[in-house]
Order: sequence, then C-alpha cells, then structure tokens
Amino acid sequence: MRKESMDPKWIIEQTNFDDRSQVECYESLFTLGNGYLGLRGDLPLHGKAIRRGTYINGFYEKGPITYGEKAYGFADNWQTIVPLPEGKEVNFTVNGVELFHNKGRFIQNKRILNMKDSYSLWQFSWVDESGRVYEGTVRTIVPFHFKGTAVFIWDIALPDNESSIEISSPLLFDSQGGEDTDDPRLPAHFNSKSITLDRKCSDQGDEQLILKTGGSRLVLSCAMDHIITGLESLETVLGSQENGFIRTYTGKAAKSIGIVKVLSYSYGNLADEKKVEKSVGEEMRFAREKGVEGILADQRDFMDQFWSTGDVQIEGDEEAQISLRFNLFQMLQSTGRDGERSIAAKGLSGPGYEGHYFWDAETYVLPFFIYTNPHIARSMLKYRISILDKAKERAALLGHEGALFPWRTINGEESSAYFPAGTAQYHINADIALGLNKYLEVTGDLSILDEGGSDLLAETSRFWCSLGCHIEGKGFCFNSVTGPDEYTALVDNNYYTNLLARENLKAAVHWLNESVSQQEINLWRETAGRIFLPDNCEVTPQDDSFLQKEKWDFDNTPKSKYPLLLNFHPLNIYRKQVLKQADVVMAQALYRSHFPPGLLRRNFHYYEELTTRDSSLSSCAQGINAHWLGYEDLAWEYFLETVHTDRKDLHHNVSHGLHTASMGGSYLMILNGFLGLENQGGTVRFRPRLSDKLKGIILHISIGKSLVKVNLKGNTVEYTAVDSDVFFYHYSKRIDLKIGQSLTIDSHPELKHRITDIEGKSLLDLEKSIFNQISEMKVLPEETIICTDFNSKEKFREFLGYSYAHTDENTMTAFQAGLQKKEIYRGKRLKILSNEKS
Repeated sequence: MRKESMDPKWIIEQTNFDDRSQVECYESLFTLGNGYLGLRGDLPLHGKAIRRGTYINGFYEKGPITYGEKAYGFADNWQTIVPLPEGKEVNFTVNGVELFHNKGRFIQNKRILNMKDSYSLWQFSWVDESGRVYEGTVRTIVPFHFKGTAVFIWDIALPDNESSIEISSPLLFDSQGGEDTDDPRLPAHFNSKSITLDRKCSDQGDEQLILKTGGSRLVLSCAMDHIITGLESLETVLGSQENGFIRTYTGKAAKSIGIVKVLSYSYGNLADEKKVEKSVGEEMRFAREKGVEGILADQRDFMDQFWSTGDVQIEGDEEAQISLRFNLFQMLQSTGRDGERSIAAKGLSGPGYEGHYFWDAETYVLPFFIYTNPHIARSMLKYRISILDKAKERAALLGHEGALFPWRTINGEESSAYFPAGTAQYHINADIALGLNKYLEVTGDLSILDEGGSDLLAETSRFWCSLGCHIEGKGFCFNSVTGPDEYTALVDNNYYTNLLARENLKAAVHWLNESVSQQEINLWRETAGRIFLPDNCEVTPQDDSFLQKEKWDFDNTPKSKYPLLLNFHPLNIYRKQVLKQADVVMAQALYRSHFPPGLLRRNFHYYEELTTRDSSLSSCAQGINAHWLGYEDLAWEYFLETVHTDRKDLHHNVSHGLHTASMGGSYLMILNGFLGLENQGGTVRFRPRLSDKLKGIILHISIGKSLVKVNLKGNTVEYTAVDSDVFFYHYSKRIDLKIGQSLTIDSHPELKHRITDIEGKSLLDLEKSIFNQISEMKVLPEETIICTDFNSKEKFREFLGYSYAHTDENTMTAFQAGLQKKEIYRGKRLKILSNEKS
C-alpha cells in the first residue's frame, strides 16, 4: 500500500487558531467534500467554530421572493442551500476534566490539509490546569467511494492509567438563518422556519434525524455511528433532544482511547422518504464493513487516479504550485459526478451565493474536467440537460422560443431577483451550449447528443433566432441584454453575447445537420452569418453605446468605495465606462483566433484601464491576454491574483466560501495562456510560450481517447502520446504521435508566410487584408512576417501587431532573430488598480 504523502507542495497548514478572521478563512480552506457532501473545515469541538457548515450539493429550500414592485415574468422563488445537521463534534471528559476547555491550553496545535490523499489531520497537545498533557490527532475524510458519508478518526493519548472517560457525540440541527445584509453575494433568505425535524428509528434499527423542507418538498435523513477502542466496561446512552441526538459513552481507559465517528446523509423527494432512510442505513453498514484502513486505501487510490491526469506541475514558484493544486483539488471536491448536480459559485465551502450554479460552471470549471477527467465534465453537462424543460418554460414565459437557462439556480428555475444583472445575461445559454460543443470536439463522445445534448443545442439555437431582430445597416441584433460585465446592463448588441450566440448557432449546424430539418439548419446558418459584430474598428465596442459614455472618475474614487456595486446606485454605474469584469477581453480569451493581433492589443489597452477588478472572474481573462501580448510582469501579476485568490484571501471574503471561478481560472491561465491551447472546429492546437517567471510546466491533456503529456521547459516543449495514437497541432504544424512516442520541438513558431504587397491602404484596411490573407493560408499571425517600407515602424507594429522587416533586409534572419530575443512589443506599463480594494 502506498504511504500517504507529506510533501509540502501538497499540504496546506494551519497553526493560527487565535485570530478570528484567520480561523474563519481556514474553515473555508479546509473544506472537504466528494461532489455530493461537503464539510467546512471547522474544528470538531463544541464552541470552537466560527461559521459551521455541512452541505449537500443540491439540497435546498425555496420560498417566494418579496418584491416592493413585482412585474410579469420576474423570478417567483428564492432558492438557498440548506445547512445540514451538524455531527462533527466529539467531546471528552477525563476524570471529571472537560478536555479542550478554557481552563486548559494548547501547547501544540497544528492542522494540515493533505491534497494528495484528500483528508485533513489535526494534531494537538493540550495541558489541563493540573499540568496533565493529552496528545492526539483527528483525521477527517469525506470518501469519494461513498455518497453522503464522512468519517472522523480520533486518537488520544492519556496522561494517567485507569482514567474514567466520558465521550459525548452529538448530531444536532441548528436552525440558523440567513445573514442580515444588503450584499447580494451573501445568503439572506433562509430562516429555517419552513423546516420540520423528526427523530425516528429506521427499519434497520438506526436512529435517524429527518429534515423536511416546506418549500422545495425534499426530505433529508442523517445518522451517526461510532467505533470505540480502548474503553473497558463500556456503557452507552442515547439522549434525544428537541433538535437531534447525543450519544454518550462511558468507561475506563488505560493509556489511550480511539473513536471513529461516521456520519451519513441522503436526501430525495418527500415521496421517497423510506428510500432515503434506507440509503443512509446502507452507507453506515458499508462503512463498518469497509473499515478505516479500507476507506483510507480507497481514497488514496481514487486520488492517485485523479492526480495522474489532473495534476499541473509548475517549476519556479512553490507558493503558486501549492495554490494551484489547492484550486484543482477543491474543484474536484465541489463538483457533482452523478448528472444531477453541478458546481456552485462557492462550491461546498460556505453559504455564499446560496449554493447557486452560474455560468462559472461551464466557462471556468468545465474545461478543466474536459481535458483531464471527461466523465466529470459529462456529468456537469447532463445536469444542464436535466433542467432543459424548465429552461424551455422560462423562455416561453419571456415570450421566446427555445430554452432560456436560468442565470442562477439549484433546481433549474430562475432565482435571480434582479433581472438587469440576472435574467438579462442571456449569454449563459451560449456558455452552456459551447461547453457542450467543446466537450464533443475534444472527447469525441457523441453519445451525449442522444441523451439530450442534441435538444440542448437545438433549443438554445431556437432561442437566439427568436430573441434577435434584423436592423437595417447592421444585421441581426440582440437588444436589451447584459453581458458578463455586470456594471453595464440592458444594452444593445453586447459584443460577447453576439459572438457567443453566433458560435452557438454554428455549433448546432455542425452537430445537428442530420437530426433536425434542413429548413431549420438553413435558418441557423443564415442567422449566424447575419449576427451583428463590429468590424474594422480601432477598438471593439463592448456594446452599441459603451464607447460614447463618460469614463468613470477613478482618480476621485477612494479604495473604500470598492466594490462599486456596494457603494453606488446601479444607474450611476451603468451610465459610465467602467467594468466589473473585462467583457471584450473575455471574448478574446475564449476566441483568440477571431481577432487580428493588433486588435487584441488595442482592446486590451483600452479596457484594461476601465476594469475595476471587483470581480474574481476577470483576472484570468486579463492575464491570458496580457501573456499573449508579451506583458510578462502584468500577466504574472494576474496569474498570482487568480491562483492565490482563496489561499491568500485576496478579496477578504474567503470566510463566506471559496471562489469557484478563480479556481478554474488558474487552470485556464496555464492551459490557454502559457500553453496557448485552443480548440476550434475540432482542431486542438498549442501555441506555447513559457512565462519568464517559470522554469517549466508539466501536465496531461485528454484529446479524444488519448492522453498527451506536455512538458514545456525553457524554449522547448515535449509532447508524449501516453496511451494511444494521437494528432494535434503545434502552431500550424500537424503533430502525429504513436502510442508511447515523444517529440521535443522548439516552442517558438516557425516562419510560414511573408507578406509584401500591403502599401496604399489605411491601417484598418491593412489589418483586415493581412488577417484575411493569413487565414486563407491557414497560418497564424506569429508565423507571419510583414516586409514593408512603412514610414513609422513602431506605429505599424503597435497597431497591427505583426513582426516586420524592411523589404531590403534578409527577412528570414530578421524573423528568427526576433524570436530568439522573444522580441514582442511590450508597450507601457498599463494602469491597474490595487488588490487592496477588493
């Protein structure tokens, strides 16, 4: 059996248990889960937790939203994740002394989160007021081979022989409510009044605590079991309280005692109450049969398999390595694997955003699983398919055809009470559909189309055709929508929305060409071709009116006024050029090849100075773009912001839960930034360039049924076909590898195309002409050199973004020399706002 790993690159450590704010953050950081059940990392002692939390992904309550003025089509009900009965605690009294009481003190106190093997371990030495020392450990594990089970393994060494021991172990439901807050990121609805609580003995003889929700009509059952070692003359008493059970064990102990506490949870519809109770009982018995060693061994095996494809090794920054692994680990723990649930904005780490699923799931998290664990990606997409009927009802309610997925939800119904930043974010339809498209292209698993995927693509395409209208002089337009930037709402022709709607329609045409009518295919193809997208412009407008607005007065906005959404009326924000997150820059991050290199740069420059960084979702897109453009220092700053968002609490709100989007964003910066990976039309392409802050990156990528190992080091990249033959592209060069074969190649692009005839046109016309030419030649901008006598070389390079040489120079030599020097236009250091305001 493999020994557990204690490599510091796989460990998060806590030694500060006195600073309340630090303790509350570690309660989030030490979250353990298996995609179904999640436990916040609060200490398993009475009175020691600041923000307790045990959650099931998808167990929720709902109730009517109270509006001052309600209009037709507003969301009817709030939904919120329900905190479960708490059973983490175990309390000990030895010879009449209550351990861990205020009259004693800890002389050693440390806790670690082992990400390699997926458990937490608390190590302590506690001395009572008489000087007797008690040493022990508590290992906590949420097994992936179970569904709703958690295991706590206590071992305590006693200072005296023949000690009289009392062990008290509760399972209690604390009817906690939401927070009194105006912050939309925090839970405010739930007050537990609609929850009923029963205690019963199941048909299998287990004492179970039963919760029933009045609004969502769900039933939850939970129970606890114990294995006691080291106690003689053991006596057991079950105490029933109004809000649960307390089981007490008494006896005599020699020099040590041990207790294994097992908790099991399950839920379902009210009609399935007996089935739910049976499920809990079966898991408890399975845990006893498996035993502690079996559970630990299975957990190690599961994690070995996960890390074999999911790990990303970076050389050059150990702190970033730890945080990156933390992010990947928490995504695994928070994502459902049964097709009935996805990943919430805070995962299973806290009540923030009420346990809702947003576009974060498909845009930020799904790619990680597509390329490393496709079966989990498939499950996430199956959840969206499962709520398609409710999405169709929502679209009909708003007067549209097809389906409209909810902006925020648990059960598939829209629960956003503020429609300008909620329902109006129609782009979520395309985010989901294009997540499915990426899954199909990368994995080749077409079976999901027969399991509802075809319907999802068809209904989202019907929606776009219904939503838009033709405007003379522009084309097919989408009016009164909100893009990812929530500081700009209800606008016409949001660029991100229009671009992704077009790609949604094109994906449907590609995959459904033989499963829907030719008439509909023709409509989708025609509509995609007519969608209005500004062309031949110095800066891509975020929407029709954005560039005409007054810019936000950043110079006179103090740090105390960030985030803006908590300090300024929405209308004040909407009327200005100011971004919560970089909308057009996000479109570039997703669809790099759609933009000429000069436009990539000009857009980045323009929107960078307008982005507040109030959102944790934005930094990865800004970082990816900065790296492509050669702004190494800025790109690295964004990478560190993304990768350390939670572990270093950069937004000062980790206590409310972790940031799912930043977790996924840190992987996207590796994948799409440093490796330059893109997938367009089923072609997987690498355009790698290692950050000058790193020495190397090693990871595995799933392409079809093949696993490819990528080792980017210095100026070379090594590709290895791990388990089957595979092909992909390195820049525009096709790479074919047999199983087990490796290829080491220069990570820089080769010169593939020279352009000489470009004179006599405006810069914008030149840009369009050059970009069209290289697209027709099927080469990339970085594989192209411009041979020109253009008067202003610097302006030429800054505006158009290509390498160039005078027509009388040896162009091949000039091009290669530029590459060897990594001669990329860096521009000025762009204005950014400090993280301190977040």
